[in-house]
Amino acid sequence: MDVTALLEAAHHLARVGRYDDALAEYDKILAEDAANTTALEQKGEVFYALGRHEDAIACYDRALEKNPHLMTTWYEKGYTLRKIGRFAESVTCFERALALDPDYMLALANKGYALNALGRYEDAIACFDRILDTSTNNIRAMTAKGIALLGLGRNEKALAAFDLAIRINPINSFVWQNRAEALRRLGRNAEADESHQHMFGR
Repeated sequence: MDVTALLEAAHHLARVGRYDDALAEYDKILAEDAANTTALEQKGEVFYALGRHEDAIACYDRALEKNPHLMTTWYEKGYTLRKIGRFAESVTCFERALALDPDYMLALANKGYALNALGRYEDAIACFDRILDTSTNNIRAMTAKGIALLGLGRNEKALAAFDLAIRINPINSFVWQNRAEALRRLGRNAEADESHQHMFGR
């Protein structure tokens, strides 16, 4: 059996949305080689695309049992856990990925988003500041930092973060929405209403 060819075929099937066919190919590989971590990770990604999150996590867990040093698998597991609201577990996974590569920015960003969801705003800001140190125009990190600052009641600083994000991309409705919230908290309701209108391109 040409495992490389089967992996390529399965990956192609997944890319074009033929998920059931892709799963069948991964199962062929795993029937012969149950320890094939590439097949397990990619099978997990197909399950994620299908919304079968618990099945995806089970695949990632099987891969990590075989090899706990799979950085992207820790990330994929963490991402899936974050998407289904299991934020504390997702943080642990992102930390495992970052232990393997401290500069893994996707893991760092998603750790920050999960920390925001947990209300651990100071820890989240530390993640976003690290990203912004190397990517000063990263709007997602800038906005997420602003949301953390709102959570801490630092409304002026939050507004400054949203204003900077808008200067970089003035058509991001999510940033305008959060800017409106910061302005309302500051009692600047007329400006908040104006900011709110920008969410709808008015």
